[in-house]
Amino acid sequence: MPRTESKSNASSELEREILAFWVQVGALLGYSRSVGEIFGLIFVSEAPLSADDLVERLGISRSGAGQGLKALLDIGAIKPAHQLTSRKEHFQMQSDLGVLIKLLLNARVLPKIDELSQQRAALDTAVRKKGPAHLVQRFDKLERWRGKTGPLLALLKTFST
Repeated sequence: MPRTESKSNASSELEREILAFWVQVGALLGYSRSVGEIFGLIFVSEAPLSADDLVERLGISRSGAGQGLKALLDIGAIKPAHQLTSRKEHFQMQSDLGVLIKLLLNARVLPKIDELSQQRAALDTAVRKKGPAHLVQRFDKLERWRGKTGPLLALLKTFST
């Protein structure tokens, strides 16, 4: 096998692994597979990509590409990149990691943590009013655990401002 073909195969395999990584990160944050793939492809691409590029390379629908791009734009993971040689809208990744983390925390992580905290508090109240003793004890343990994780949550919130 010629050396360039071997490099191309290794590059393709590496690209697939990177896309799979971003699919997993996206899933952890509650995003669809296609959103992870879109971000992954923009991440590995040296040049900005258009929606048509994404459709062609990922085999997704045009509407799927549009929805994925909108989701990524909404959280600031990507940004428009103007191309002088094309009328199509192109996109590149947000290169400032601090901005990206801040936007992700504010868009997905902290609201979900707040929502779960409110649900836990409501369940705690309900259990204390009419729940069995073993559940009261379990919610007591949950409360102690929440107290121990408070500094971590406070640290996360400092990244979001």
